[in-house]
Amino acid sequence: MSAEPGDVRAAVERTARAVMTGNLAQVMADLAPEAMAQLMQLASGAQGLSPAQLPSIDGFEVEEVSSSAEEARYRVRFRSSMGSVTVATTWRPMVGQWKVVEIGLAGFELAEGGGPPPER
Repeated sequence: MSAEPGDVRAAVERTARAVMTGNLAQVMADLAPEAMAQLMQLASGAQGLSPAQLPSIDGFEVEEVSSSAEEARYRVRFRSSMGSVTVATTWRPMVGQWKVVEIGLAGFELAEGGGPPPER
């Protein structure tokens, strides 16, 4: 796989689809080591509302924030019946493919009548 800037959106969408379908192997393959700890913090943040804790993610939206040959920033909004969670990601080419090097919570929104986030 090349690390051309045009390939980064495909990588972002592949990873978002993997989160939505629960394909943890793909998610882990797309994370650089430094993003792993950030992902663990994200899973326990947002007052219990994170992509890992959303019931049945039914869709996602990808928004490019900035992109160059060295780095790309994207926001991904995951939707479910309970609400939505937006994560901010920074991607860099590593060993011939784009990988997440930074990930953090950019926002969350409970659906009307969605109730409190589930306890984990």
